[in-house]
Amino acid sequence: MGYLRTLLGSSILSLAIMSASVFTGYAAEIPADSPEIQYFGRWDAQEGVYRCGYGATYIKANFTGTSLKADISGDGIWWRVSIDGGEFRRLKPKGKDTVLAKDLAMGEHKVLFVRSTEGQAGISEFRGFAVDDGSGLAAPDPLKERRLEFVGDSIMAGAWNDGERTGKKYHDVEDNDMSYGPQLARMLEADYSVIAKSGQGVVHNYAGEWPDRGVHASDSYPWTFFSNRFDEEHLIWDTERFPVDAVILAIGTNDFSDKERKPTSSEFKEGYRNLVTVVREMNPGKPIICTEPIPSVIGPDARKWIEQVVREENKKGDRNIYFIPINEHGALLEESDYIGDNTHPTKAGSGKIADYLKDKVAGILGWDSGTLEMEKDR
Repeated sequence: MGYLRTLLGSSILSLAIMSASVFTGYAAEIPADSPEIQYFGRWDAQEGVYRCGYGATYIKANFTGTSLKADISGDGIWWRVSIDGGEFRRLKPKGKDTVLAKDLAMGEHKVLFVRSTEGQAGISEFRGFAVDDGSGLAAPDPLKERRLEFVGDSIMAGAWNDGERTGKKYHDVEDNDMSYGPQLARMLEADYSVIAKSGQGVVHNYAGEWPDRGVHASDSYPWTFFSNRFDEEHLIWDTERFPVDAVILAIGTNDFSDKERKPTSSEFKEGYRNLVTVVREMNPGKPIICTEPIPSVIGPDARKWIEQVVREENKKGDRNIYFIPINEHGALLEESDYIGDNTHPTKAGSGKIADYLKDKVAGILGWDSGTLEMEKDR
């Protein structure tokens, strides 16, 4: 009887331990530097922590089990997650308690984890995943053969495209991954990197003084993470960590935002040429595609001057730089394609821009234009 009581007590204790394990979410931790995890865009890895400082950076992985958590931090920064190609869910990091998926069917699943918020909001730190005990990561999918990088401002950052526009919730209504750069890349079946900052210009930032001595696109392009300060030690980006097939420059709107003072031809062209030079130095031999700023309300000067810079660079020997006009034959976007300010496109408006550019970019790069993925849930 004493033996039976002891055995029964041990069984009850074991059951209690098992139940506690289940209900406390016992999980296996997977470090961020696991080879099965794929990173896209500008990421820096230090001592097992992966850090990103731009929007539309993303992570892909395949995993087994019924749940998935991420250990990720970054105040005021929104992310989106899609499981098995399903609709995206928006979330803010909660450290180790960032739930990406739960109550899944047992088996293998895919996760796509994308930063929605642009770089001026700060740096995100990713330390890895956690899965069900006994589960783990599976072999990753093959990488796509194409990669594009986009350099831009609030339009490329997806500002205001995800909800009602209010001054107090700027980053709460921003989905960088649905700006026209990422949409274009997906149409062309390419992975991508986005280097975009709201308010940034070539020689003049939004609400800047004249002369504007702030950080401009040519200054911040070499930095791994965005900063609006010169007086910091900046980590310089190594393009071999995420080599791209082409760089698309989509900037110039903010240079014309001051109603009292516009840049002169020489000012703007000098600044734009400087940006081209910096991009070329970091991407030798790669195509640079320069596009006209989206809002037609800024007038034809930006289009004319950007095209002139491209033609001048061609004459100097760089035959691998191109220009694509957008509003040359009338405004591409209608009023309904903007969020209400004739400057920032809706997600559908960005899709319209991407569709317009798709065949033109594909023609320059010698690519098939691919097929548009379904994005109705994003």
